[in-house]
Amino acid sequence: MTLQHATAFILTLLILGCGQPTTTVESPPLDPSLDEPAPRSVVTSMNINPDKKAGPEGSALIVLNPETGDLSVFPFSSMRGGPVVGQGMHTALTSDRQRVFCTMGGNEELDLRLVTIDLHWQGGKAHPQVVDTRSVVAAGTKGNESNGASCHPGGPGIRQEGHGSRITEDGRFLTFSEMQNDRIRVFDIEQDAFVGESQAHHSLYAPHGLYPNPSGTHAATPQYWFDHSTVGIWSLDSLSGAPEFAFAIQMADSSKSGAYQHTVRWLDDTRFYVTVTQEATQGDGTSQQGIWMGDLTTQAGSLVLGENDILEGVSDCGIGAGKLYVAEGNVAKFLANQPTPGHLSVWDISTPEAPTLIRRFSAGDGFPDDFSNAHSIGVPIDGSSVFVESFSSHYLIQVDPISDTVVQVFGKAQGLDTPHGIYVQP
Repeated sequence: MTLQHATAFILTLLILGCGQPTTTVESPPLDPSLDEPAPRSVVTSMNINPDKKAGPEGSALIVLNPETGDLSVFPFSSMRGGPVVGQGMHTALTSDRQRVFCTMGGNEELDLRLVTIDLHWQGGKAHPQVVDTRSVVAAGTKGNESNGASCHPGGPGIRQEGHGSRITEDGRFLTFSEMQNDRIRVFDIEQDAFVGESQAHHSLYAPHGLYPNPSGTHAATPQYWFDHSTVGIWSLDSLSGAPEFAFAIQMADSSKSGAYQHTVRWLDDTRFYVTVTQEATQGDGTSQQGIWMGDLTTQAGSLVLGENDILEGVSDCGIGAGKLYVAEGNVAKFLANQPTPGHLSVWDISTPEAPTLIRRFSAGDGFPDDFSNAHSIGVPIDGSSVFVESFSSHYLIQVDPISDTVVQVFGKAQGLDTPHGIYVQP
């Protein structure tokens, strides 16, 4: 099996070990008349450990109230309205913090699904209930063979994965990608239905998510595969949310490129940062790890932070308090059993094209001694907090963007087991 096939995604890993016992999810019926407003801020994620030895908590919804530090883990196998089977991928939380959408993986026996869960806040606690499950891709459907859909660690098999879930700032539409099918989807939250069929374009290759700009007029699709360095740009219909491919932006200059992209974070309606994981020692050797900037006006990309600035390939980034937070963690190296220490670097972006380093969190230097492979970042729209997630070391860490100090650390003792798919509201 090639390293490219091995990078099908972390969802195929068998990461051993599970968290400590967590709050039991009660089964009596809920009285919706007792529902309360949600906490001001809520974080959602999922435990995605596929190893059966992990037990029920290995596949579960994570709900955190960061203001109280109350973190609960709700196994999908015993959730009201469930059970939900299979492996979770990404969450997306509505702005009222009352409903969460979860993409659940497909294979030979299971459809790729979009699961809708109401949180039912009562007594200051979330009480999740599954209200709908929609098929996205039918069980047994083969994806693009060349991007690893039918080859993953442990042997051949079909994988269908929904990635990069986002909700437009007006709260109307949910967007994500079918990575193995090289397609994107839009879901109308108000109408409670998909907007048309899956959309594809010949330039799309292993798209990881569909990331809308602040006004919801355009969205970007990074390509999560070696040696692929273009970001697809889509226009979104203002009324229906229907996507239409507009153009592709090449992240490259005369000597280097930005490939194996994971996420997009918009600076404004026309400029965005894209995170580049592929390092010069990987793939065709031309990719420069770090942060690249795409510009819809010029339809061009440029390197912002490169290999001389960033210690590891970049998996994610977030913007808060006028700063750029960069999750340094190379999934491909992790899957190849190479060291992936993982860092969170902090950059002043007073000049967005030329960030300056403020500090870097690392294992034993601001972060727990066993921290590794920073993977996902969540930042609320007001930029008031920064959350970094590590599936490999089972951590969710909150950082204060004003003082750049760690506020809270959640780990295996709180029931986290391969956490992945973070989303933060407001």
